Amino acid sequence: MRTPRSLRAQLSISAAVLVLVIVALAGVLVALRMDARDRAEVDRQLADRLDRVEVDVTKLLAGDEHDEPPAPDGTDGYGGLLAGSDSLTRVLDGAEVLVQRGQLPAAPVPAPAPAADGYSTVEIDGAPWRSLVTTTADGELRLQVLQSLAPVEDRRTANTWLVAGVTVAATALAAAGGWLVARLVLHPLDRLRRGLQTVRADRDVSHRLPTVVRPQEVSELSATLNDMLERLQRGMFATRRFTADAGHELRTPLASLGSYLETLRRYPSVPPEQRRQLLEAAAAEHRRVVSLLDGLQTLARGDAAIPGGEPVDLADLAADAVSRAARRHPGGTVRLRADAPADATVIGWPDGLRLALDNLIDNAAKHGRPGGTVVVSVSVDGDRLALAVEDDGPGLPAEHRDAVRQRFARGPHPRVDGSGLGLALVEQQAGLSGGALLLGDGPAGGLAATLLLPRAGS
Repeated sequence: MRTPRSLRAQLSISAAVLVLVIVALAGVLVALRMDARDRAEVDRQLADRLDRVEVDVTKLLAGDEHDEPPAPDGTDGYGGLLAGSDSLTRVLDGAEVLVQRGQLPAAPVPAPAPAADGYSTVEIDGAPWRSLVTTTADGELRLQVLQSLAPVEDRRTANTWLVAGVTVAATALAAAGGWLVARLVLHPLDRLRRGLQTVRADRDVSHRLPTVVRPQEVSELSATLNDMLERLQRGMFATRRFTADAGHELRTPLASLGSYLETLRRYPSVPPEQRRQLLEAAAAEHRRVVSLLDGLQTLARGDAAIPGGEPVDLADLAADAVSRAARRHPGGTVRLRADAPADATVIGWPDGLRLALDNLIDNAAKHGRPGGTVVVSVSVDGDRLALAVEDDGPGLPAEHRDAVRQRFARGPHPRVDGSGLGLALVEQQAGLSGGALLLGDGPAGGLAATLLLPRAGS
């Protein structure tokens, strides 16, 4: 059997099946209980009648049964059973019936088995009868009272049909009620579905799903989806801005490079000095394009990176970065301040943190004082570690510090060419490691760029 695809149908069927099982079981138990009670009542009345017959057995044998006045309930005064029910009283001597009193069935009544006193159920003319047999105190006679179980069987059949009817009706009502309740419960989900269809069809990414107050689970789903749309909107805007900025930044060096190549193609006899200048300019533009593409690739890797990482010792990282930077910038001084804490471990992406520190050192060496000093230090700042890079150049005015964090942004008076992606890369890697980038004034008057990163285990 295939499961319905509709959640509403599944809820309705589940409710109907649950009610079917509960009502059917309850009805069967009640019907069985009532049937057992009816049969116990028959046995009790048989025992009462037999007690009376034992007392008046002499009258029965003498044929004085009509001398006994009727009981208040209209029965025969010998413990008669339910009004209108078939009953029979017999006195037997062995297999011989001495007295029979009551409503005789059409078929012969079988004699009770020898020495088989007590209750039993016998079949007379195809119908069940309840029998109670006892032997008199002198052991000469046997007394038997019988009661037809037809009323009991009819009542059980009626109760069975009643249980079946109630079960069917309850199941149908449960299915209908489950359908209506499921419709009410799923209405908020339906609103979310229609809202998502609107988002899919509408290019306005600022669209939000309708706010759902209850039920709580749907309300949480609505909030989660709206938060996802908010992140998608920010990501889309960032992608559009990034694409536009990248196109703008690449257009100028590519156009210049094309112009230089076109000049060399059109004028093959250009003087050697001018040729050299054109080739150097073309090589510079080529390096700029390569630098831009490298920066974009690194940013893309950082955007795709999963936050987390592994333990990184900032003291070792800083020492290695300073050693390599000294070889890249032989005209200046890059040194490590020797006051790093004993435990300078953070959790992050090692390659990303190394890239961020290299960019900070390169920026300090390029924008600081020519032949100046760049100082790298690791210190403790509360429950965080501070990885600082300071130069002794002119610094960066406070009003421009937020702007230079953006991609392709440069300072107000850049003295060297660059892609404008350095601090954006640093900001990105700081965020991936759960930290932040601070820009301030250094002790020597230059710029102090500090990475604040949470300590491992804090």
